[in-house]
Amino acid sequence: MSDTSNCQQEIPLEFPVTVHPGYPVLPPISSTNQSIEQEISSNNINIESEKIKDFWINLREHISRERLKLYNNHGNQRTSNKVVRIFVSSTFTDFFNEREVLIKKVFPALRDEMKSSGIQIIDCDLRWGVPKDSTNEQTILACLEELDRCLEDNGQPFFIGLISDKYGWVPKLNDLPKHIIDTYDWIDGASITLMEFVHGAFRRNNPNAFFLIRKSENLLKNLPEKYNDKFRDKDQLNQEQVKELKNQLINIMSSEQIFSYDCSYNGLDSSTGRERVKIDNLQEFEEQTKSFLNQTIRKWYPENFNQDNSINNIEDKQMNIFLLNKTQFYIDRSDEYQILMKFITDDQKDLTLINGKLNQINNQPLLALSSQIGDGKTMLLAKFVLDIQEKMKDNAIIYYYFSEGAFEDGTHFILNNLQLKLLKYLNDNDIKSPKTNEKFQFADETFLQDAIAAISIPIIIIVDGLEKADLHHKRNYNHEFPFLWLSSLLSNHTYIIISTELHSNLHETIRNYLHYELELKLLTNQQRSLYIDMFFHSFNKILETEQKSLLVDNKGGEHPIYLSYVCENLRQFGDYSLVTKRIKTYPSTLDDLLHFLLDESYEIIDNRSLTDTFFKLLLISDIGLVESDIVQILEHYLNRNLDENNRINVNLMTWAILRRYIKIFLDTTWIMGSIYIIFRDSSIEKLLRKRCLKEDQNEICNLHAFMAEFYRKYSSIKDIGTSRVLYHYEQGHLYQELITYLHSLEGFIVTRHDKENYLRRRRCTNSLGLIDTIDNQRAYACYICAKKFKLNPFMIQKSPCIICSKHIPSVNSNEISLDKRQARLCQKHGTNDYSQNFQCRFCKKIQPIPTGDSLTAGKDPLPLFICNECWLDGGEIESRCSGFSLE
Repeated sequence: MSDTSNCQQEIPLEFPVTVHPGYPVLPPISSTNQSIEQEISSNNINIESEKIKDFWINLREHISRERLKLYNNHGNQRTSNKVVRIFVSSTFTDFFNEREVLIKKVFPALRDEMKSSGIQIIDCDLRWGVPKDSTNEQTILACLEELDRCLEDNGQPFFIGLISDKYGWVPKLNDLPKHIIDTYDWIDGASITLMEFVHGAFRRNNPNAFFLIRKSENLLKNLPEKYNDKFRDKDQLNQEQVKELKNQLINIMSSEQIFSYDCSYNGLDSSTGRERVKIDNLQEFEEQTKSFLNQTIRKWYPENFNQDNSINNIEDKQMNIFLLNKTQFYIDRSDEYQILMKFITDDQKDLTLINGKLNQINNQPLLALSSQIGDGKTMLLAKFVLDIQEKMKDNAIIYYYFSEGAFEDGTHFILNNLQLKLLKYLNDNDIKSPKTNEKFQFADETFLQDAIAAISIPIIIIVDGLEKADLHHKRNYNHEFPFLWLSSLLSNHTYIIISTELHSNLHETIRNYLHYELELKLLTNQQRSLYIDMFFHSFNKILETEQKSLLVDNKGGEHPIYLSYVCENLRQFGDYSLVTKRIKTYPSTLDDLLHFLLDESYEIIDNRSLTDTFFKLLLISDIGLVESDIVQILEHYLNRNLDENNRINVNLMTWAILRRYIKIFLDTTWIMGSIYIIFRDSSIEKLLRKRCLKEDQNEICNLHAFMAEFYRKYSSIKDIGTSRVLYHYEQGHLYQELITYLHSLEGFIVTRHDKENYLRRRRCTNSLGLIDTIDNQRAYACYICAKKFKLNPFMIQKSPCIICSKHIPSVNSNEISLDKRQARLCQKHGTNDYSQNFQCRFCKKIQPIPTGDSLTAGKDPLPLFICNECWLDGGEIESRCSGFSLE
């Protein structure tokens, strides 16, 4: 064996290589009486020692070279909310107990603590529960690509390395695919676990990495013999490697990033259905890990803990960052851009004006920006908003809503935020109401109209994506923003721009009004060429002239969405020598291209049931699936009809492999502080709806029923789950379950706005007669229920609306009289012997009709009413049934 000091002098390193005690030293050459077997054994030990020493010298040299590179970015997340992905790496037969502590104690505690600061914790523990049918290549790629995803999101991964007495599986270099060796700069002789350490921590001198070394002397001493191989390598070389890993770690990482912990053997546990070794006394392990991650996350994202993280502030930041992301590969469309600018600056002589049935005199017409799906409406409007915010921020009120980047969905959200923006301007500029000469009141019924009239500067309103989830064009947009409030919104200084798909239901609604029409043109060859250059340049790639020409000349390239799919697919394509051939295989229409890419994905994944299930559940979700729930959702759905012996194992590795092959069709968005998986665009959503769901209404209703049940019982995010339960009950036509849920204790946390809207939509549409008959019955609450719920007269001046359950206050001058708002029922929702009996609307018991008899005085049933809002929402019809339709 050579002298260690010579080794240090011969190989220049950034830090010294220490050869630790334990390596055998060759004795001086002399006569010996050792047997040949002893000499061979001694030689083998020396050879293995030399191998280990050479391996670590080469690895340390590699680490030194890599650390000369800069790894100081904090990831690609441009949102104020942040995903923190925590990658757990270890050998996987000996760390079940520690993983349980991480998954069930450490990570949930961090989630609770970080959520209010806009941090979402996602654990990436892929080495546990690897599917049996995974190939070595799939396993290696799934693990390392998930680590790459941590790198993309966080710059430096949040990395937990667990070390004990196993080195792990060492693949032979000639058994690894060349693309894995090249992509990850594979170290010959490294185990999979060590390569995760190298890729996630060592090369980058990662400050977010934490290594925990188990002191296992007591554990191994008491371990049953049959479990020795699961906790300690049999191979002598691997034993020496893991010892040297522990020795070298202190020289590679900071001492603050390494913690050694004690534990103890506590018998065998079969409570999970499989016998496992039980390890106790992991409290110190838990506390140290939680403390390190807590401090590191705060250091890495200080802005999340120092700034205003109120909902409104997060909304604004999130929407602004969405605009920046949307314009990353902006295609210059100067003609259409100039028309938008002329519209908001009153230079409208060149714009195409379309007369509608409902013209508004002396008001600015709407402007409809129309095109086919995927032609770039959102990209153009995002660029336009960013520019006018910079140019006109002090001279106009600019309100914009993009459904893809919205914090929340729906008409109420859009209107509420617009009114808040107007109120802020009025208060900031001390503008008083001309009616009262006092500050404007948000709650005033005429606030919107009065506020716009009082503001003298231009009010620019831009709305994109109203058609989201309206795949069948069935929505009535006259009941949504902006059309329901158009009479209040329109003025000579209000400029409203709405994007719409050509010939859609929304487009037809706009055509009922006086409006300007702006249709996006198809991309020219020059625009296509610029997009391709921008895209590949951002990934340090360039296409050859022939390759670029093939893309530019493909007819599908006239649509931006087509180009984005093709470029993204090429970026992920592994073999550069086959790129030209690959480009020639792309179909020339968007639908055919999507079918082509989907067929390839299905063929590679080779698990149609899993893939179909994911797509179906995402399709019926309308706003996407919370990423932290996806594994649970898939596992519960695939096992819903299976017994314990035939359960399908779904875990993070399953999701990682699936996502790897379908990620081209997916995107992410933030809603209420959680990250959601969504479809990349509506074109793939429409195609998959036909391909997977096939308009099978029975299956669609069953999927909604499953999701409602999941959100009630299993979702990790309860505040989101409530609104999801309502949506899935309604979409699954589970109306009885919906109404029961809203009236239950569990439904008390539903927002008043949601509760009222869902219940009003279920109101019976039957018209009633004009007189009190079996076809027009008065609705009552029995004496006992009235007293139990403290209704009028037991609670002064209050009784519940029979439809939305809101308490009805005393009537004011702006409301319809109570006589007109009596709650009435058709025969279907009343009783068949109304002349004698009624059915209590709460307990459903049949009771006798009150007669005014002195014997029952004070115990008569309570007549019920509906609130002013429900009366107006019902079309202001006095004789309309107030029961609930369950069909």
